[in-house]
This record gives sequence, C-alpha cells and structure tokens, in this order.
Amino acid sequence: MKRYARVIPFLVAFSLVFVTLCLAADAEGGGGGRKAWDMVWRIFNFLILAGILYKLLADKIRKYFSDRRIEIAEMLQEADDAKAEAEKQLADVQEKLKNVERDVLDIRDAIMGELENEKQRIIDEGKVVAERLIEKAHWTAEQEVLKAKKELLDQVVDMAGDMAGGMVSKNLNQEDQKTIIEEYLKKVVREN
Repeated sequence: MKRYARVIPFLVAFSLVFVTLCLAADAEGGGGGRKAWDMVWRIFNFLILAGILYKLLADKIRKYFSDRRIEIAEMLQEADDAKAEAEKQLADVQEKLKNVERDVLDIRDAIMGELENEKQRIIDEGKVVAERLIEKAHWTAEQEVLKAKKELLDQVVDMAGDMAGGMVSKNLNQEDQKTIIEEYLKKVVREN
C-alpha cells in the first residue's frame, strides 16, 4: 500500500497535466479537441488496465523475483563455498607437495636401512653356512683318515697273516701239521 502512495501522486499529476494540455489544444479551436479527448480516454483505459494487471500479477511477480533473488543468493553462496573448498584443497595439495621431497628422503633412508639390515643378515647367514661347510669338511676329512687307517690296518693284518702263513708253512713239517689238525678236531668235538 505504501508503494501505491508513492506512485499515485505522480500518476494524478501526469493525468492532470495531460488533460490540461488536451483542453488547451481543444480551446484553440482546430477540431483537434476530439482527437485529444480520444487520446485522454485511451490513456485512462491504459492506466486502468495497467492498474488491474498490477493488482492481479504484482504478488506473483514479486514472489518470482524474490524466489529468484533467493535462488541467486544460494547459488552465489554455493559458489563461494565451492571456491573456499577448492582453495582449501589447493592449500592441502601445496602443503603435501612441500613435504613430498622430505617424504621421499625419509622413504629412501628407510629403504636404505632395510637394505643394510638385509645385507647384514645375508652376510651372517653366509658365515653360518661357511662354518657348517668347514665343520662338515673337517668331519669328512677325519672320517676319510679313519677309513684310510682301517684299510691300512686291514692290509697290514692281511700282509702279516700272509707273511705268518708263509713262515709257518716254511717252518712247519708234516708232523706238526698232523698235531695241529688233531688238536683242532678234538676241540671241535668237545664243543659239540
């Protein structure tokens, strides 16, 4: 209603000025008065039509522009929020990029430490395996020495037996052989 109060005085003043001009044109006489009144009625009809349309559509138009203003404000707010989020993400990414070189160095140092530990573990395992191989070689050598000693002893015993047999057969006569055979047979009979 306050809006009408502002607009109505201007419309009334405009209408009065226009009607005065039309009457002045008619008073000069020229037959143009009829045309002037016709124009006044047309303007008056237009003002009535504009007033009716304004009365019928004003709320809808106001509501449309109000809703549109709210929608635009929400869109601007969303855009500001998205911009702020993008700036935050950009700052996070830039911070990560600043720290990436340090992280790479940390990772490299960690890997080098692990490699050094693995190298030491492999060396230690190699030492243990080498010690086992050396012990096994010593044991195998000792076993070979013992085997060689046994074979040598067996050969010595065989040679001694052969030599003793040879000596006995040279020094033993037929009577001695008969005596040995008889003693052996008596011994075998006693045992059975």
